Amino acid sequence: MSNKAVLITGATGFLGSWIIARLIADGQAVVATDLVLDKNRIECLLSPEKSATVRWQTLDTTDSQALNTLVEEVRPTAIIHLAALQIPACRENPVLAAQVNIIGHINVFEAAKKYGIERLIYTSSIAAKPRGPDNAPSNLYGVFKKTDEEIARLYWQDFGISSLGLRPYIVYGLGRDEGETSAITKAIQAAALGDAYQMPFSTESCFQYAGEVAEIFARCINTTWQGALLSDLTTNIDSTDQLIAAIHAEVPDANITPSSNIRVSPTEGFDNSVLKRVIGDWPKTSLDEGVRETLHLFRSLNENQK
Repeated sequence: MSNKAVLITGATGFLGSWIIARLIADGQAVVATDLVLDKNRIECLLSPEKSATVRWQTLDTTDSQALNTLVEEVRPTAIIHLAALQIPACRENPVLAAQVNIIGHINVFEAAKKYGIERLIYTSSIAAKPRGPDNAPSNLYGVFKKTDEEIARLYWQDFGISSLGLRPYIVYGLGRDEGETSAITKAIQAAALGDAYQMPFSTESCFQYAGEVAEIFARCINTTWQGALLSDLTTNIDSTDQLIAAIHAEVPDANITPSSNIRVSPTEGFDNSVLKRVIGDWPKTSLDEGVRETLHLFRSLNENQK
């Protein structure tokens, strides 16, 4: 195991849980932080023995003093900053969301500057991309994430703090139970459990399996770069019709109903060449493979809970 730990904020969320599971599988020491230490997701992915190797720490990233104290103590080899409020929470409580998504982001960069953290990886979002007639982010979450990207750029320009901003889009897999696009995962879960499910929208978009995303983050902590880099994670476009077809290929009698409600999403302009320059290529998970694996995990979890 590495003597140096990776510090993760927002660790109990969907992505955080998958990334932790991947890092622990690699023998990497992990300090996992969140405002509330709800371990339900990670316990679906890790055995109790493996989960016990993670150091869990309550942390509010808007509290700069607490964040600095922890970073000074841990002296992590990398920080993976995931803590954020998503689209519905940003809409319902914009002030709190700005505090978490922007002030928390600045606090992480300040801690990296103060303690010389060389690897700072944060999640932006495809929501930050301009779109529509206004050529701008379409919601407050996207505005906050675009602001985070600009903050990262200026911390490199003004202070020489390198960072890597990654833009996930629709990530699916066991544990994706929050956010508007969790519908992709919920459809697979319903098929696995024999339940009916009405898709809330139809769309063409980037659907990416959580295991592949975790692999990307795991590779990022083992390399170095210079600058405020920013990258999409994938350029592959699928549709909800293809998702339903992939489900039916594995569960022919699945009762998953498409929707006539069109969700407009960007389908062009994606570029992950920067990420490839940083970590090289990685194994891609097709939609068919990701659906198959997610069905298997939901079924296994259901059997274990009986």
